Amino acid sequence: MTTGNSARFLVAASVSLAMHAVMFSGTWIHMPEPTPVPPPLDVSLPLIEPAPPPPVIAPAPPHKAMPRRRSRPQPKVAAAPAVPATPPMPSLDAPEWPEAADEAAVVQEPEPVAPIAEALPAPQPPEPAAPVKTLPKKGRIAYTMYFGADRFTVGETVQSWEVHSDVYKMGSVSETTGIVELFGAQRHIYLSEGRLTPRGLQPEKFFMSRTRRGRTEAAQARFDWDAGTLKLGKVPDQHGAALFPEAHDIVSFMYQLGLSPPGPGRIRLPVTNGSSFKIYDLDVLDEEKIETPLGILKTLPVKQVPRPGDESIELWLAVEYRYLPVRLRFFDREGKPTGEQLVNEIRISDE
Repeated sequence: MTTGNSARFLVAASVSLAMHAVMFSGTWIHMPEPTPVPPPLDVSLPLIEPAPPPPVIAPAPPHKAMPRRRSRPQPKVAAAPAVPATPPMPSLDAPEWPEAADEAAVVQEPEPVAPIAEALPAPQPPEPAAPVKTLPKKGRIAYTMYFGADRFTVGETVQSWEVHSDVYKMGSVSETTGIVELFGAQRHIYLSEGRLTPRGLQPEKFFMSRTRRGRTEAAQARFDWDAGTLKLGKVPDQHGAALFPEAHDIVSFMYQLGLSPPGPGRIRLPVTNGSSFKIYDLDVLDEEKIETPLGILKTLPVKQVPRPGDESIELWLAVEYRYLPVRLRFFDREGKPTGEQLVNEIRISDE
């Protein structure tokens, strides 16, 4: 989500999806109906009959002792040396994040071999994956864009998506409106396409374009999950990078958070904006209520930890609206607020 000085009148990181021209029928979202209380669980246990006593076994009849023979002395054999225990596999450290400088690998000395009599720890079962929520088959979210701390209205953003079987397409369009057009119209487009897996969204293609004062810049990223590589950069100059697990683009990562809402604490997500690939450190805070044109909403705040020289983002996911993003706030490289997106309309359809 890089922006220039001229992006002051547009929310540079407005991650709003590029099916902007797609208008489809849907149902208006209202406050969710209360969840029905499940019936009580039947925890009664069947009566267990006591096990029958073991049968009595009569002692065997005595037998005559055989005459004892004198054993021949056996030749002495040198004791075999003790077999050393298999040394533990060296732990594999996580690769350096893309922004860190590459360093030469350091060869580690093997750890001392543990005695063979030492008990090995039992393997721990893997932790179960967090349940993934469903994404409506079609959706549209409209936002009003504000500039700076004074919240001067500068434009609008529309996010939209469609899901067919296990394939998803998301788009975002942000455009300046009103008097801002006199100073130079701006338009941002983001497209994300990929698959919906049991773990959530897995992007395969991402495209972004930014038009300012009649000049358009474009970048794209392609995720090769089989090869573990990511090809990204401005068109036509692109380069390759290592593809980390759970990587996302700046559009899909917001909806992934909604499909699998994290608990309070800090999480890390690799995210690309098409031209660069960075690690987002995100602080998940306690739920809070915010005021919107749709009313007061209970939300889950997720705030990116700012880094010197980098832009950052904060977002609020509506708890009662399927954890959809309803508010976004953007900060420049110096940590100053540059703009905000606030929801004014949500439409979804499961047909």
